[in-house]
Amino acid sequence: MEVKHPNRAFTLMELLVVLAVIALLMSVILPTLHRVKESARVIQCKTLMKNYSLALYAYFLQTNELLPISVQDWNRGIVMHPWHSLEEFRVLLDLPPTGPEYRSRRTDQPGEYKPAFERRFICPSAGYALNHAEEGLYPMDRSYGLNAHVYYFEDYVRRRLESQSSRILCMADAMDWWMNYWQCDKYLEYGENWVGFETYGTAAFRHQDKANVSFWDGHVDQMTAEELKSHLKVWLDLDR
Repeated sequence: MEVKHPNRAFTLMELLVVLAVIALLMSVILPTLHRVKESARVIQCKTLMKNYSLALYAYFLQTNELLPISVQDWNRGIVMHPWHSLEEFRVLLDLPPTGPEYRSRRTDQPGEYKPAFERRFICPSAGYALNHAEEGLYPMDRSYGLNAHVYYFEDYVRRRLESQSSRILCMADAMDWWMNYWQCDKYLEYGENWVGFETYGTAAFRHQDKANVSFWDGHVDQMTAEELKSHLKVWLDLDR
């Protein structure tokens, strides 16, 4: 006698219901996962920036001088060297010295410098930097920038640095190795697309439309473009 087994196949309606439930769960889970990942990137970026700022402040306390934002003397044939390629800065972070090829301006790309930092030293949300690796190294100048206004008024700022280190901006997420009031919000127009002179001095608001910023005492905060631009503008009147 033949035994008939019941049909255990899903009906089309059941499959549609299952797919709808899965889609609903994904719509709930994916944004949460994205927020968790972004929070982790923000924390990693803030930790890096804090270490860099403390290293720069330690250099100031040891020497009573600010680490030069650049070193150049065209008359003697000395090209510009950004702060992140200076050996004094690398020593403070226990980084090995770089060879001349990592400190020289490229002849074919006048606005670029050889990268000299491992991935772990770069902001994890710095898309341009992370997508332009060279020999396993990444361009720091598309990750963090120093506050150029401090260097414009270096003598005045140095006199106030020990007593007001918590108020003086040190560095921020950036698309250039320095940042200034005039260009700091260009990121809103160009994003991670570095286009040369148009993005010199710009800060990068890559963390939920905010930039991580550090102060000379090492504490780190977040600012919108408007907040950062206002803060930088204050330093334009320091010498008055």
